Amino acid sequence: MKKLETWMDRITNESSPWLSAIKMEDEGDYLKAFIFYLKSSSECIKQNSFVMAALSCSCAADCLAMDGNLIGARQLYLQTATLYEKNAVHVIGNSVREALWSYEEAYEYFNLAGENNKAQQIYEKYVSLSRKINPFFGEEEAMESLRIRKTDIPLHSGVHTTNMQISADVDNALSQFLDDTSVISDGKSNPNLLQRISHKIPEDKI
Repeated sequence: MKKLETWMDRITNESSPWLSAIKMEDEGDYLKAFIFYLKSSSECIKQNSFVMAALSCSCAADCLAMDGNLIGARQLYLQTATLYEKNAVHVIGNSVREALWSYEEAYEYFNLAGENNKAQQIYEKYVSLSRKINPFFGEEEAMESLRIRKTDIPLHSGVHTTNMQISADVDNALSQFLDDTSVISDGKSNPNLLQRISHKIPEDKI
C-alpha cells in the first residue's frame, strides 16, 4: 500500500523547490532562490496548501527585498496576505484557532504591503470571529493579539538599487505565479504585478 505523501514529505524531498530555494538563498543567489520560492508557492496553491504557499511567497518577497527591489517585495507581501486570508476562510469550519492565526498573519502582511484599508477589514473579521468564541473579547485584546510586523525595510520608498537582472526566467516565474494566484482573488489576478516588479509602472500609480 502506497504511503500518503504529507506536506512534510514534499518539502523535505530532495527535488523540492522549497529546499532548492533555501540552498540558493544560503549561497546568496537571491535570483534563483526567488524563482524556486515562487515555484514552491505555485505548487502549494494547486494543492490548497495555503499556509505553505504563503510562507514561500513571503520568502520570495524577502529575496527581492534583500536584492533591493522594495516595490516588488511589497507586491509579493500583498500576495502573501491574500493567501493567509484565503486559508482563514478555507479552515474556519474545521479549526477556528487556525483561522484566527491566519487572520493575524494576513493582518501583518497587509500592513507590511501598505494596504491599510485591507488590514482594517481583516482586523474587523478577526474581532468578529473572536467575539463568537468569547463575547467579552474587545478591541484592546485584539490589538494585543494582532501584532504588526517590525521591519527595517522602508517599503514606502520608491528607490530601486537592485542588481538583480530582470531575466526571461524571472518574467516566466512571475507570469506563472500570477496565473496560479488568480484563483485566490475571486478569479481576478493582479496583471500589473510583473510590470511593477520591472518598474514599468511608477510607484505613484501603484
